[in-house]
Amino acid sequence: MAEFTLPTARMQLREWRDDDFAALHALCTDSRVMATIGPLHDEARTTALLGRLQQRQANDGSTFWAMELAGSHRVVGFCGIAMGTVPQIADKLEIGWRLAADCWGQSLAREAAEASLAWARRERAGQTIWAITSVGNTRSRGLMERLGMTRRVDLDFNHPAVPPDSPLLPHVTYQLEP
Repeated sequence: MAEFTLPTARMQLREWRDDDFAALHALCTDSRVMATIGPLHDEARTTALLGRLQQRQANDGSTFWAMELAGSHRVVGFCGIAMGTVPQIADKLEIGWRLAADCWGQSLAREAAEASLAWARRERAGQTIWAITSVGNTRSRGLMERLGMTRRVDLDFNHPAVPPDSPLLPHVTYQLEP
C-alpha cells in the first residue's frame, strides 16, 4: 500500500517513518515547544511516541501526521486527525498539532490544520472534530478559535497523565461540528 500523503501549499502531511526519529525527538526536547504540552522527552519516550503515531495510522487510517516542508523535506512538526484517548473525547476524532519553535508565526500549523480538517470532512464525513490543550496554551487555543472551533467549558478537565501539582493539569476542550 502506498504511503499516505496530504499535500498543502508549503508542505506535505505524511505517515511517520522510522528515520523521522531525530526530527521528532528534536521537537519533543525543545523546552519552548514543550512548555505548554508536558515534560521533555528522553529517547525512550520519543521512541514510544513514534510507535504510537505509526500504530494509529495502521489501525485507524489517520494519525497526527509528520509535517514535511516542501523543498527542504524537513519535518517541522505534526498535525492531523486521530482517535481521542482522554475520557472526554475517547474514541472521537481529535485534531492535534505540534510545531518547531523556529516555525512559529508562519501559519504553518493553520495550513496543516485546515488540510487535516478538509481531509476529515471527506474521509470521516459527518463527525464532530475535537481538540484539547492545557489552559495556558494560548497559541493552540487561538488556532482552535481561528479554525471555527467552539470551547466546551462543560468538558474541560484535569488531564489524567499530568501530575496533580503541574500547571499543565487543567485542560480545555473544543469542538467543531461537521
